[in-house]
Amino acid sequence: MLITDSQRTALQTLIELTANGRALQFEHDNPKRAEELKELVARHKELGERRTEAAAVVEGHQQAIDEGTRLIEAQRSKIEKKTAELNDGTGLTSRDMVNLQEEIAGHEARISELEESQLDEMEKLEAAEGELAAVDDRIAEVTASGKEVQTAVKDRKAELRERIAENESAASGPRSEMPQQLLTAFDANVRQGGPGAALLTGPNCQACGQEIGGAVWHGMLGADANETYECEECEAVLLRRS
Repeated sequence: MLITDSQRTALQTLIELTANGRALQFEHDNPKRAEELKELVARHKELGERRTEAAAVVEGHQQAIDEGTRLIEAQRSKIEKKTAELNDGTGLTSRDMVNLQEEIAGHEARISELEESQLDEMEKLEAAEGELAAVDDRIAEVTASGKEVQTAVKDRKAELRERIAENESAASGPRSEMPQQLLTAFDANVRQGGPGAALLTGPNCQACGQEIGGAVWHGMLGADANETYECEECEAVLLRRS
């Protein structure tokens, strides 16, 4: 199909706008920082699992400390009871008194063991709480980074939607100048994933790379520069570069 100079200009403009619109749409659908956001989400999940583990360690030490306190109180209660019996002395033989004193000493020794163990647990608890706090700090950092990237992606996609709309609006003028037959072929190629049309710079389709036969190419070179063709392979509209 032979087109006019103004239609040629319109077709060239449409080729550029279509390529630009495709690039804008691709970035909209595949945000540049999407991978970064994905990594942050994965990192947040990993830290969440580490926090659960760290919190379980803290809870374990706290329970051990609480259990130690309970056992110490039980030992002290026994000491108090045995001391009262010893001080009362009613019906006790000297052997009984010695036995009570040994029992009291045994309970006191047990308290010392429990207190030493409890002190060790307290030191471990302090370290575990430090690790938990460090994980919480890291989670806060990752969360803040995630919000920043998420906002940036959202804002960029909104900007891209505006630019896509502007691009489509800009294409309405050139489209109105195109012959309907040519426009139909152009749109059909775009729907198939092609550029719609391409300018030939040599004996190959610039849309799909298909080689153009020598005789056909020489025929194109001898024809009017505004003559349009259709690629036999991808059906894109072809226009020889003038």
